[in-house]
Formats: sequence, structure tokens, C-alpha cells
Amino acid sequence: MEESAVNETRRPLRDLSILVPVDTVSQAQEILPLALTLAGSAGKSSVNLIGVTPVAPESSLSEGAVLAQSLRKDLERLSDGDSRINRLAGSFVSHEPWEDIEALVEDRMEESDLLLLPWKADKRYLQADLSRLLSDPPCNVVVAQPAVQPEEIKRILLPVRGGPFANLSLQLALRLARASNAEITLLRVLSSNDDPMSQVLRERFTGLSDAFPEITTELQIVEDAGTAILRELRDHQAVILGASAASDGSFIGLVATLILQRKDVTALVVKTKEPFRLPLTPVRRSHLPVLVRVEKWFAENSFSYREFSDIARLVELKKKQGVRISLGLPTLNHESTIGNIIHSIKSSLIDRVPLLDEIVLIDSKSTDFTRKLAAELGVTPYIHQEILPGLGSIRGKGEALWKSLYLLKGDIIIWVDPDIVNPDPRFVYGVAGPLLTDSRIKYVKSFYRAPERAEADAPDSGQVTELLARPLINLFFPELSGIVQPLSGIYGGWRSALDQVPFYSGYGVEVGLMLDLFDRFGLSAIAQVDLGEVVHRPQDLRSLSKRSFAILQVFAQHLKEKGKLDSGVTIERTMKLLRLEGRQLHLDEVDVHEQQRPPMIEVKEYRGRHAPRLP
Repeated sequence: MEESAVNETRRPLRDLSILVPVDTVSQAQEILPLALTLAGSAGKSSVNLIGVTPVAPESSLSEGAVLAQSLRKDLERLSDGDSRINRLAGSFVSHEPWEDIEALVEDRMEESDLLLLPWKADKRYLQADLSRLLSDPPCNVVVAQPAVQPEEIKRILLPVRGGPFANLSLQLALRLARASNAEITLLRVLSSNDDPMSQVLRERFTGLSDAFPEITTELQIVEDAGTAILRELRDHQAVILGASAASDGSFIGLVATLILQRKDVTALVVKTKEPFRLPLTPVRRSHLPVLVRVEKWFAENSFSYREFSDIARLVELKKKQGVRISLGLPTLNHESTIGNIIHSIKSSLIDRVPLLDEIVLIDSKSTDFTRKLAAELGVTPYIHQEILPGLGSIRGKGEALWKSLYLLKGDIIIWVDPDIVNPDPRFVYGVAGPLLTDSRIKYVKSFYRAPERAEADAPDSGQVTELLARPLINLFFPELSGIVQPLSGIYGGWRSALDQVPFYSGYGVEVGLMLDLFDRFGLSAIAQVDLGEVVHRPQDLRSLSKRSFAILQVFAQHLKEKGKLDSGVTIERTMKLLRLEGRQLHLDEVDVHEQQRPPMIEVKEYRGRHAPRLP
């Protein structure tokens, strides 16, 4: 070991981020005590659990959705009570999970951080890729069998043969020894007295007990490494050795394999990141067929509100991340429903449990008692036409949402349609849950179902979804075809993402946000949550027709921008609606002009009120 490396280990142990992929809660329970012990208690060290749901190659990835949801919930419960345990990236569902783990490591982890893999606790995803992993590791890797609880470890065996992984092995041995109050036996294994590596061992791995009081015994043996290690294990409860300790040419070797299979000793087999050697090109998600990408997204990024029903847990996550959550209600003559919505959400998520930091009404000059009712319930009403007057005003729901970014103070923004007849706090915590628990996700759409008692032929927005929006998405934007209800009016996201995309002024705002956020951040940044049964105030066919026309304008504009529609084609902004009077049909020309507001981050007044933060 170089002198600089020794000096480095004499310092206090650095912060360490440990990524632990698991595919069952029992596997997580077995490996978590060891992971937390290696992380230590000081500084910003963390253990990042990631759920892995393997799916058989012959099965659709969407079949893993329910298992993934269950695993996420189990991991949430397991992580309660320890601030060092994080949920780094939700839950992967894959035919080849290691490809997703590898991509995550490359994107999120420093080379000096640690990937901790359980050994054979479940063979479904680890064993098939172990040789490839250890041949070209993306970061420091430890394959572990935690047979003995950390507090029961009194002596740790540290065999060294001068290989490239000895420094990391020593670091991990020190972390484990300090946390468990254990002693370390340093075993120098020499192949012969004349071997050049034996000379290196004598020079660089002698006298370490003077630098590290945890090393209480130093042994030097000239014999077969496997025989020496297995013999010394009789008096130790843990062993840490480099993967290069193999003698059979494989990436782990017979000795390491035998030790990992034992039930009386905790074993850690270590390998550090090395230069790229083999032309191994992982299959990235973007190279997968569209159908597979959609199924994978559907399984990984579809949630249920029930996963987040522990609101106290969400409040803790919110406090831990130091963020605020705002609810915006865009209204126009909603006096029949707005009171119940505000009372239901405010009493549960502000007065009883502080998940929400504010509720704000963004009104479009209602002529009824909408604003008065909101004010009486303690919610400040604003008229969006009076906000940012220097930028003018456009009629429409999207304009109200756009200006609400300026008004609302939260880091997470949630919007709920004000025409809902059965309001419930789950509409808010269901959307907030994925944003607080999964760092990949920047935007969450809801989906829900109408009550069974609803008339099948009654006009509603669900018909616009199934007859217009989803067919167009499948035809022109197939990667988004897994989104169940692209037009749902309950959704939210991180301010740092929402203020970077434009907003359409009217009914096309939901489609526009979805398409622009997908272009800006990719499919993995979007999630959806099942909210159960939601009852909307019914809309007449004329209103749904205007909404459909607005949505078509947004699709046409995006197709023009992508070169899929002739740029010279004029997008019509007025619509001819049929009106029947007696037996006479009339044509009414209606202005349904979807105008586009720029990303709010480009507005000077907004930047003065909200310091820009990159997502």
C-alpha cells in the first residue's frame, strides 16, 4: 500500500453513499444492518435502497407493476426511523435488472461510493450478471453474505496478497471494526519468499497496527491462500477479501464462493472500479422496442395512493428534504364544490397534519360566490387577470395555472380540478408521494375511475380521453401510451421542472405539459398514481367539443415542431359548433385559441420572486 493511501486511512472515515438493490423485503432486512454499519453514523453517509422486480423474459413487463408497488411499500416501512436510509430511485421492473442498476450507478454515484450486492439471497437477478459485473464494475462493488449480525462480530479477518483491492478492503474492515468495536487480524499471504509480490507485502503491509489500533494481530504465512484463509476463519466472525483472491481464473474464485456460502461468518468480497477492458455495451433503455419501454415505465412508474397513506411518513420526508408543498385551485364559478374541496383538504393536510404549506385559489373572474367561500375558509383568492398585469391576460384554465407558479411558494406544486364532487386528501398526498419518495420523478399525473352508478352514455372528459387523446398519443407519441388519463385534472410536479416548460392557455394545458415535460426530461421523470374513485361534476357535450378542439391544436403544434406535420399548414383557431333550435340547425363560431405562454423561468418578475433552481 502506498504511503499516501496509509495517510488517507488515518483520517476520520469519509462520508459514504451505499446503493443496495434488493428484490424482496426479507433480502433487505438481511443486508440492511451490514449496510448501515458500513455507512457509519457521522456525516452525510447514506444507504440507498432500490427495489428490483425481475420479470420472466417471456412475460410482459407490465405484469410486474403490482409486485413493484408492494415492494416499494415494504421498503418504505423498513426505512422508517433511520435518517440514513434513502429511497434513491424507486423500483425497477425489468427482464435484465442489472442494466438499470448499472445506468443508475453511472448517472448518480461517485466512483468512490459503494454498490452492495447480497449474495444468493435471491438468485433471480444477481447471479446471471455477476461475472460481467465483476469484470467491469461501474463503481466499487462488494458482494456480501451477512451471516453474523454486526454487533456480534468481535474479530475480522483481513487477508491481503498485494492485489489492487487491498486499500478498499482495509477501509471497509476499519469501518466495520469501529462500528462493531471489533479487532482486525491482518493476514499477509505469501506465495513464496522469493516472489516479488511477497516483497511488496513485507514492505507495504507491515506495521499497520501502529497506524490503526483496530489491527491487533498481524500474521504472515507462506502457503496456499485458500488453505490459510479457511483455517484462520475458525476464530473470526467476519472476513473481507478482494475478488482477486481467486485462484481458479474466475472473477470470484472457489475460495470466495465457499466462504460466501457459509452461515457462520459474514463475508465481503471486494472489487474496485477498473479501466474498461472488454467491449461490453449495455443495452440502454432507449434501444429497447417502444412496447417494452412503455411496459417497463408502466410497471415502474405507476403508483397507488394507498402506498402513501402514511401521511406522517410523507411529512418526515418533506422535512428531511427541506421543501414546501403548495396546492393551487384554478376556479371559474365553482361555488357548488369549492367549499367541500377546501374543507376536506385543509382540515386533513394543514390543520391536522402539516403536509401542505398553503392552499391558493386562482380564479378567472367568477360571477358566483366561489371567491367568497374560499376566503371564509381561510384560503386567499386571487384573480389571475390581475396577476403580472404587465404581461397581459389570456382567457383560460392554463393561464391561471401558469400564473399560479408566480403566486405559489412551494417547491412542489399540486393542482386539483375544482369541479370534484367527492373531495379527499388522497388527491393531494397521492400526487405528492412519488415526488417525495423517488428522486427521478419530476411530474405526476393521476388516473381514476368514475363510480359504477354513473350512466355509461353520460358525456364526460373520459370520452375525450379514450376517443381523442389516447388514440393520438398512441399514433404520434407512443412512448406516452402507458399514461392512463393524460387529461386528468389532478397532477403536480417540482417547481424546478414546471417553470422550465411553456403553458398553453386553455384546455390544452394538460396535454401540452405532458408533451413538453417528456421532451425536456424524458419518460422516467413522469409518473402516474391511481386515486381510486373520483366524481366530477358532469360537462355538457358542447363544452367537451371545445375541449377536444383545443387539445387537437396542441397536438398539431407539437407535430409541426417535430416535423411530422407540414410547417405551412395553418392551425385553425375558431370552431363551428352546431346548435339546434326547434328543428333548425345553426352554426356558432367560437374562438378556442390555444395560446402559449413561455416558460415561467424566462419571466423577469418570476425570477425576482423565486430564485431559479435547476431540477
